[in-house]
Amino acid sequence: MTDTPAVEASGATVEAAVAAACAEGGWDPARVQVEVLSPGLVAVPGEHLAARAARVRVRPLPEAAPRALDFLRGLLDRMGIEADVSASLVAPAPARPGGPDGEPAPLLLEVEGADLGVLIGWRGESLRALQTVVNLALGPGGTGGPRVIVDVARYRRRREEQVEAMALRWAARVRRTGEPMTLDPMPPYERRAVHLALADAPGVRTESAGADPERRVTILPAGGGEAWS
Repeated sequence: MTDTPAVEASGATVEAAVAAACAEGGWDPARVQVEVLSPGLVAVPGEHLAARAARVRVRPLPEAAPRALDFLRGLLDRMGIEADVSASLVAPAPARPGGPDGEPAPLLLEVEGADLGVLIGWRGESLRALQTVVNLALGPGGTGGPRVIVDVARYRRRREEQVEAMALRWAARVRRTGEPMTLDPMPPYERRAVHLALADAPGVRTESAGADPERRVTILPAGGGEAWS
């Protein structure tokens, strides 16, 4: 997910384990992503339960993360929207023939709060616009930083899950009929969901063609090369 290896550490509590991992990596605890591998177990007096250490996996967030968080939080504040914003890294899509290698993992900014529909809009249109504004403000293309993905109230993740489920049904149809199936135009994250859902699906492969916003995924019977994004 990032060029810097993650560090695993243990401690009496999750907080202590995170502190130990950050000390080993030389990182600011406020600028890391934490994966709790085990929350640990506190000994209970009078019970036959021994204490067990908490264990975490910690990796640093990219340098752009604090700036991205500050920008989005400030934007929401100016809009009069109360929400919590957190940052994490997204696993990059698997390498594919002819595709670029070594791309930084995308930075995910997750917005949580009440009454956030205005940030999502009709079929996610406002959410896509918000993501565009954040990327333009940070200028990842010019600084070499990661692409920023914005999600609000887990809308994007829920939509990805819906698309993944539909992709499996579409793939079954292609296997049954032997005929390719070209899907309606999709935003990049939905196309990615189709490609990842079918990456290991037997008997089919996926391709993308066209230019945004009309870029489409085609599901084909297996055979030949791959070209997707």
